[in-house]
Amino acid sequence: MTDQVTHALFRGTLEEVEAVARGGGIELPEDSVEQAMATAAAVEPWGRGSMYHDLDHGRRLELEALNGEVVRRGRKHDIRTPLNFAIYAALKPYINGAPVPP
Repeated sequence: MTDQVTHALFRGTLEEVEAVARGGGIELPEDSVEQAMATAAAVEPWGRGSMYHDLDHGRRLELEALNGEVVRRGRKHDIRTPLNFAIYAALKPYINGAPVPP
């Protein structure tokens, strides 16, 4: 959260999630992105999300249920989700853990 680039990426993914949720009729607080940003900012600088730990330990990722779902619902409601798609595409090869070399 202290790096401007990753901070912008995180905020952008949250904004896409909010747009997709609202597009699907899900009611959210007006400041839902700000609330999520504040929650993330309160995590220790060395803190990592569950998907990071799964990736680090070679476990199956929750990618389909997280970024994949945002991308699919975005398409359904004709809402662009380029940041969530980029994360989804980058992590897809690791969805079942680290790929086994040939």
